[in-house]
Amino acid sequence: MKIIVINPILFTHEKGVIPHVTTIKETMIYDLCLAYHRAGHSVTLIAAADYAPERKETYDFEVVFLKSIGRKIFQPSVLPFLPGVWRYLQQRKGDVDMVLASETFSIPSLFASLIVPRKTVIWQELGSHNRKMKTWPSRIWYNIIARCFMRKAWIIPRSYVSQRFIRRYMPRVGDPIGHGVVVTLEKEVSNKKSQFLTVGRLFWEKNVISVIRKFDAFLSKYPQYRDYILYIAGDGVLREEYDRQIKEMGRERQIVLLGKLPHKELFRYYRDSKASLFDSLRELNMLAIMESVAMTTPVVTNRVPFDSEIVEKRKLGIAKNDWNEDDIARMIERNDEYVENCREYASLITVDAVARRIIDSFEKASEYNS
Repeated sequence: MKIIVINPILFTHEKGVIPHVTTIKETMIYDLCLAYHRAGHSVTLIAAADYAPERKETYDFEVVFLKSIGRKIFQPSVLPFLPGVWRYLQQRKGDVDMVLASETFSIPSLFASLIVPRKTVIWQELGSHNRKMKTWPSRIWYNIIARCFMRKAWIIPRSYVSQRFIRRYMPRVGDPIGHGVVVTLEKEVSNKKSQFLTVGRLFWEKNVISVIRKFDAFLSKYPQYRDYILYIAGDGVLREEYDRQIKEMGRERQIVLLGKLPHKELFRYYRDSKASLFDSLRELNMLAIMESVAMTTPVVTNRVPFDSEIVEKRKLGIAKNDWNEDDIARMIERNDEYVENCREYASLITVDAVARRIIDSFEKASEYNS
């Protein structure tokens, strides 16, 4: 197949500031395109030039950076306007087999829906209206623009939350397919150690301090598990504050700040841990949850991340608001059961499996409407 992937926003911004990077090869969407390339498809990635790396780099497939305009209104970090997408698709509409666009509330997705409506797949992550200007731009887009001009596109939600949301506006919606994880599946069962892991930037919205306090309560209530360690992978502005609070608790040996780790080392911590613990305050699809599951490591999470619903449905761990030290103890007691569930689900969420599932979903929808 000839596939065009349109994903203008490559990185998560901090308060509208786009980070300067030396490579885009560590992004989720690059990994997805690479999976298509490995499968023998001809793939092109289109992104906003605002996200181009500082130094020119070579890629395994075609990557096109297009200029964004009207930045005061169409902020590149939120709703980039890339007029070059229109021309690019017009010139290739007869040759392309599938256009994979990101989000319904997106100008490039609108362009694709107008130029190649039956070849357009929109991978929908949002599960609620964008909060800009009290959600009015988002509500106008979904109720008028999407309903009138994007109805023929095939929508693949990335979670059950986004599926329920987008079905209110679009008639052609498939089953959820979440982010793919770049891992090599382990054939042998890993021996879990007496440890837990939490992964995330040390910013307020990740709420790592809540995990620290709950783990402290767990050690106090269950002295038989006093040899357990909580490892915290990630860095950020709150590191010194967390370090200070851990010392005040007297838990320096049992709660360890690892800083930011290379993926290979991070995955080793995932594999060795009984579970990953999360208590985020604000999240969509949380890649760390699926990374953990792919490493056959169950999770304990609140219901804020959209992926928590998958965790609950597939019994990949514990998903509940206000989880506490008792749930950590229950995770230890039922660990073998949860690990086996993760092992069975892991093959569905590798990046190669996700790439294949998107094409299968699109082809089935095309056959139904042919």
